[in-house]
Amino acid sequence: MMESIDWNAAKVLFDVAQAMFMAGVAAYVWWTNKHRATSTAIAEVNSRIDAVDKHVARMEQTLESRPGYGEIEVLRTELAEMNRGMAQISAQMQGTSALLNRLHEYLLTEKGNGR
Repeated sequence: MMESIDWNAAKVLFDVAQAMFMAGVAAYVWWTNKHRATSTAIAEVNSRIDAVDKHVARMEQTLESRPGYGEIEVLRTELAEMNRGMAQISAQMQGTSALLNRLHEYLLTEKGNGR
């Protein structure tokens, strides 16, 4: 004959299995919530990324507005020409100064002699 099923034992076994399954689900939910990025953490990371992005944009703008090697070479050439011009003017001024000193001495000696 066929033995009858002990429904009380089956119910207890099902309840134990259900409790173990629910404990597993609870552990899974706890683990995923613990490691999930919260909206405040995401907002904080976004604000830090925005700050870094602004900083990089400022640096790029600064680097773009800096003169290049060609422009610096043009300025160096212009400064060299200006220095040569200033040297010529200085030589002319020394000559003019020497001439004025001689005229001054001449006028002093002429006035001193009574002429």
